[in-house]
Amino acid sequence: MSIKPTVKALHEIIERRSTGKTSFAEFLEELAAIGIIQYDIDVATGQATYKGGGSELKTEPQVNFVISNQFNRNKALGTIANITLPFLDFLKEIANAGIITYTVNITEKKAIYMGVNGDQIVEPLRI
Repeated sequence: MSIKPTVKALHEIIERRSTGKTSFAEFLEELAAIGIIQYDIDVATGQATYKGGGSELKTEPQVNFVISNQFNRNKALGTIANITLPFLDFLKEIANAGIITYTVNITEKKAIYMGVNGDQIVEPLRI
């Protein structure tokens, strides 16, 4: 049985995460509980697309970061390892490393980061 996420439930979960009331692991658990199986982030704008239950829910853009035109794998990996960073700080750091977008697949427990030149980093979720 598929659960269809609601905009209200999603925004409440995002709000708890953005204010530091929940950890990244709790954030993922709460998303899964409302039927979200994956989300995509546009690093330049911070806009997220949450997918699950046969639907997609998009957030509004939050920032306007410039993506580095040089992909820096080591810098990206260092930032990814520091998942405790606040969301917008995390985005700024991976933008500086040349990451343009990333996808978090909750059911497969992995994240895929796409670099400016098509470079890709696949990381297991550290939760």
